[in-house]
Amino acid sequence: MKYSLFISLVLASGSLFAHDYTNNYEKVDVKSLSLNTTEFTQFVIEVGSGSLTIVGSDQDTIDVSADIYQRESGSKYCLTLAPSAKNAEVALLKANTCYHHNDTRIDLSITMPKSLITRINDGSGFIQIESASIQTINDGSGRIEINNNYTSLTINDGSGAIEVTNNRGDLVIEDGSGSIDIDDVSGSVSIDDGSGSITVSNAEKFTLLSDGSGSVNLENVN
Repeated sequence: MKYSLFISLVLASGSLFAHDYTNNYEKVDVKSLSLNTTEFTQFVIEVGSGSLTIVGSDQDTIDVSADIYQRESGSKYCLTLAPSAKNAEVALLKANTCYHHNDTRIDLSITMPKSLITRINDGSGFIQIESASIQTINDGSGRIEINNNYTSLTINDGSGAIEVTNNRGDLVIEDGSGSIDIDDVSGSVSIDDGSGSITVSNAEKFTLLSDGSGSVNLENVN
């Protein structure tokens, strides 16, 4: 029951954060995309501005719901889900990365196979992930929350708080600014931090590569 409630909250997060936009963004469209994953070994997500919510499950499709907001209706943007032109074994989602300086934000809610290895390149916006296999996250700005990640993970983040709970494998974080809260990592944790507090609990090993400012708190770390 607790897990079902969490999933419901995750799926609702896009709408919760969508209306936080300023500068006269208005919702202009909702689009849905789907792709069978039986032929793919990896999934790459390339997104511009907007929130990103991912929920992994026992399924063989990638299903995307996109809420599109614009300051000026009719502005150009891109939203595609298809095999990568560079590698037929990679599924590629592109959202709002094709036109620079456009007036569009896209909030994405994705359900996908929980075992599909995934890499994320994100411009800005809140990221929330539940029960997936995320390998890398390159993020410009915005809070990141991850619960139940089934593979080693590397996060390169410009700014914004990071919270990771229950990561199976090693965790490497390079962070510009913002608090970092880590709990339950089956491997080692390595952090290169510019500023902000760091809390690490229940990990095999911890290495602080560098730290600009902020407290460091460790609990049950070998």
